[in-house]
Amino acid sequence: MLRRTFLTVPALAAVGGLLSCRKHQAASPRMKLRVATSHNLSMCPFYLAYESGYFTEAGFDIEVVKDLGTGQSMPLLAGGKLDVSLGVLGPAVVNAVGRGARVRVVAAREVLSPGCGTVNTIFVNRKAFPHGIREMRQLRGARIGIGNSGTWSKFALDTLLQHEGMRLSDVVVLKMRDTDKVVALHGGAIEAFLSSQGDLNPELRPLGLVAGPGLGSLLPNFQYSYIFFGSRLLDGPVEPGARFLRAHFRGARDYLEGRTPRFLEDYAKLNNLDSKLLREACRASFERDGTIHPDDMRRYTAWLAEQGMCPANVDIAAYVDTRFLEAARRMS
Repeated sequence: MLRRTFLTVPALAAVGGLLSCRKHQAASPRMKLRVATSHNLSMCPFYLAYESGYFTEAGFDIEVVKDLGTGQSMPLLAGGKLDVSLGVLGPAVVNAVGRGARVRVVAAREVLSPGCGTVNTIFVNRKAFPHGIREMRQLRGARIGIGNSGTWSKFALDTLLQHEGMRLSDVVVLKMRDTDKVVALHGGAIEAFLSSQGDLNPELRPLGLVAGPGLGSLLPNFQYSYIFFGSRLLDGPVEPGARFLRAHFRGARDYLEGRTPRFLEDYAKLNNLDSKLLREACRASFERDGTIHPDDMRRYTAWLAEQGMCPANVDIAAYVDTRFLEAARRMS
């Protein structure tokens, strides 16, 4: 929508500067970026920015590379075959950076928002647990489904169990696709599952499934998902990466304020979900400006080290590059 603006005489000098800047921007070559995403609702802020043309306005031609796991995307980022990845910090990142790979966390994306969404929440079948469950001890010896990616889900499940004096060895952990977990629980193949996304709660009600303990109540506002840059952005000028982050978080703020991308509608149709319920779901689990909480990263990497997945005493500073986020804020 075009807006008509009336300028006072003292503002005319500033207009000349702006026009000069815009001419300079228009003359600059566009930059193509390859961005790795996964097909889940956590990508809504990115897709809202993408569909709204914010990346185009920022001077980018975006190529979306879908459904690459962290283990696949990290070598591609380091080698310049990918430029940006949106996902969870895992051992593949920690170990790659430890070996000198040019991959860094540049901004935070998602948090465990207490009372909002169902990500990393235990679900059980109401037939087996008519009153639901309040304590993980009720699941001792139970078969619990987690996502195929495994590492973050294991951290979440282990944290829930440890809170009540239990360990992963006190349950049977089964990896399965997200789409299979609801079917397996409803059919009695497992006694519980740990949700991987925050879009499940409205859809589970007709199936008689009920939510139990969730990680968000134990670790409120714990960051678990980030934006990663690869070698091409890390080793070039700061300004392009800053423009990317500025465009992304413009979309994130729009999403937090109620705008919905077409991606959500397509996701609902593909997965036979009610798009109206998804649109009405709580959105407070997304970061508004990307500020990184180092203590959350330290806790998670310490757990990875305990599991033998990465070296002990990881220096978080080696995995984070705040130059781009700081520059993006100066552009606002």
